[in-house]
Amino acid sequence: MSRWGKAASLALCFLAYEPASAEQFICADVALVLAIDGSGSVTDTEFQFQKSAIAAAFRDDAVKAVLRNAGTVALAAVFWGDGDLPTQNLGWFIIPPGSNGETFARNLEMTERRVDGDTSIGSGLWSALDMLSDPRLCSRRSLINLSGDGRETTTPKHRLRATLYQARLRAIQMGVTINALAIIDDDEELASYYARSVVQGTGGFTMQVTDQADYALAIRRKLKRELSPQFVAENLPSRSAPH
Repeated sequence: MSRWGKAASLALCFLAYEPASAEQFICADVALVLAIDGSGSVTDTEFQFQKSAIAAAFRDDAVKAVLRNAGTVALAAVFWGDGDLPTQNLGWFIIPPGSNGETFARNLEMTERRVDGDTSIGSGLWSALDMLSDPRLCSRRSLINLSGDGRETTTPKHRLRATLYQARLRAIQMGVTINALAIIDDDEELASYYARSVVQGTGGFTMQVTDQADYALAIRRKLKRELSPQFVAENLPSRSAPH
């Protein structure tokens, strides 16, 4: 049986923090990691809202319809904050063709916060790239969906992972597309910064929001766009090198 044939017959999910056997190898049509801001600028209420809004998006009828038609989808999440602290990782959850993301949504909602501190976008991206490098996983398309409300902290410090520049270089080498959702309540130029310094790859794009209602709507729109089989860069600039 081919790698692609194996994917449909495997279990609904396996967790990256549990040992995987050879039989658990997965080839997905789409592998998507949600990289969610948990830095100190995000209050506990805002953190909880982000989780709830993302979970609700996977229960939206339009998103479920796109997910059912996306083939085999691998979903994971990374909660990131200070580069001196470990990230929180959730995944992988494998969604076979015709299924929905309810199991992933429930587990996301139940995740308790263990991140805080400075805004280390690079650390979050690096952790997401580590997950996309999981030897049990291959995919036709690999994407990171990053959301945040600030710019990379540039104060010199010891980092457990990497700077934003280093993470973006690695994404280029791996052929991973990075999309960004900028929460611009404290920085009106944040979306432009994300477009220049975070987004990369075929079809990479930036969206911006100013409040919680906008965030919930944008997440649904973003997921529909990323999970659609026709997600290509025909009308969007490809960003292939860090600035």
